[in-house]
Amino acid sequence: MTAFVEITEHQMLEAEERMSKHLAGNPVALSALFNPADGRVAIELSNGALFAIPARIIQGLENASDTDLGTIEITASGSGLYFPAVDVDILVAPLLAGVLGSRSFMARRLGKEGGASRSESKAAAARANGARGGRPRKVTAENVERNEGAVLTKK
Repeated sequence: MTAFVEITEHQMLEAEERMSKHLAGNPVALSALFNPADGRVAIELSNGALFAIPARIIQGLENASDTDLGTIEITASGSGLYFPAVDVDILVAPLLAGVLGSRSFMARRLGKEGGASRSESKAAAARANGARGGRPRKVTAENVERNEGAVLTKK
């Protein structure tokens, strides 16, 4: 059986004041809309800012269709967005900080972008590595008997 707790008017005012202070320092989502024309999710925040981000760079939404992204629910606190068609929950604050998913998801994205970069320093490093014979072959710890002892084999 659930026990009910009596809340006084004074406690309610204090709670509302704490929430107002929290909202002032931590904006929450008031509305969210997917724009299929540019593929972005636009989030209107409680501080008056409007934030738009490409939907498909967010973990869980990479393969979502425009129709899947068309329905967005805002959590009661305004701290998160829910995409029911793909069953994906996203917190607003990390999005504002540039966090688009889990640590491993972000590492894969950054690694992919870093590997695809084309800079003069990367090209110079590749040329220098090629001048030394290219990428070294993997060496196994398996010993092979030869005429004069053990030798490491290359794969």
